[in-house]
Amino acid sequence: MNKVEIITQSEVLYTLKIRTNDTDVLAQKINTLSCDNKQQFQYAPVIIQIEDKNLSANELAVLVEILTQNDMVAVGIRSDKQELIDFAKFSGMAVFGKSLTSNKPESIQEKTTKTALSLLQDKAYQAPKVVTNEVNSFEQIIAKDSDLVLLDEVKSGAEIMSFGNISAYKEVQGCLFAGIDGDEKATIFVQSFNAQLISIAGIYKRFDVVPTKLYARQVMIDLSDGKLRFQIV
Repeated sequence: MNKVEIITQSEVLYTLKIRTNDTDVLAQKINTLSCDNKQQFQYAPVIIQIEDKNLSANELAVLVEILTQNDMVAVGIRSDKQELIDFAKFSGMAVFGKSLTSNKPESIQEKTTKTALSLLQDKAYQAPKVVTNEVNSFEQIIAKDSDLVLLDEVKSGAEIMSFGNISAYKEVQGCLFAGIDGDEKATIFVQSFNAQLISIAGIYKRFDVVPTKLYARQVMIDLSDGKLRFQIV
């Protein structure tokens, strides 16, 4: 008997089409949708199909948090914008290809995509923790059992910790600790690098002075052969 097996399931997977980057409007519309259809959409897995070309990674992170607050689960995105694809990958979400649905009007039942992996059937999906405000000096943020998304600056002396990945979309001056439970596959993405310390699964590097090649650059950090690897992206 195989210890691990992937089979095709017939499970409802909703597609949420996003046609604006106004997060206030999205919050209102999604809240209304959730309240009006609570039994149908509560804890429902959702693919975010982004049709507004102006939507940024920061706004996508806010959108994921809006869905979480409304008991909906963002499992992936559908977009051809690289910034959003990178965010989805860093946040542990799937990236789906183009929709195969036709343009003719369909019922809600017909619009659903039915697929799932039995490997994930009993696993509770953990949406990333999103921090929208600036993290001040000597402040500590921790994301337990999930990835962490930072939408504002991280000041010198601040400590950011995550069981999973960390994605920071403004300047980071403080300390970032990813994979704090020992996850060596954890990654760190920094939009503007000026960090004091970087750590993944306990392997760390301290910066008294950030090297010129990394300073203020977009940097992706992971572990390679047991050592921290810094890549300009």
